[in-house]
Amino acid sequence: MVDRILDAAATVLADDGYQRASTNRIAREAGVSPGSLYRYFDDKDAIVTALSHRLVEDFAAELTPALRASLAQPAAAATHTVTVAVLDALERHASLLRAIVDRVPAAEQAVVLEGVQQRVFDVTYQLVAIHGDATDPQRLEQATWMIVQSTRHLAVRYVLDAPGFPRDALVDGIARIVAALVP
Repeated sequence: MVDRILDAAATVLADDGYQRASTNRIAREAGVSPGSLYRYFDDKDAIVTALSHRLVEDFAAELTPALRASLAQPAAAATHTVTVAVLDALERHASLLRAIVDRVPAAEQAVVLEGVQQRVFDVTYQLVAIHGDATDPQRLEQATWMIVQSTRHLAVRYVLDAPGFPRDALVDGIARIVAALVP
């Protein structure tokens, strides 16, 4: 039942956006009564929070194979592999991502994203340590943080804003940024 409600919420949010979505509309889309919906969720925000968590779990599952593969690749190939996987996952969920990013405050997004960001941070740290010259843990932490944050921001904004230039140009640009940040 919960998955059915969350699937319906994803459809409603993608179609109507957060402001026009309602628990009644979500219940109708799920084919359940509003009372049944309220047995599982207190309100629309609780549904959006649960949906955000599910989106992050899906994203992490989609990204994990690329993160693992990147550990055995040279730096440029690893950057390409991970960046393409991030963009693929974001594009698959673009309409829902747009509805959630527009509604959920940045602080709450950070909490929801914490697990997947930590996984990405750990793999990136290992890659920077393997491919860079720095042995100072503080420099490695700083470079890793800048790489993860800039890559995440650019990928999300590219998918949401559709800036009109080829995806390959973004991937190449991110690769140049990453190469410049590796100590």
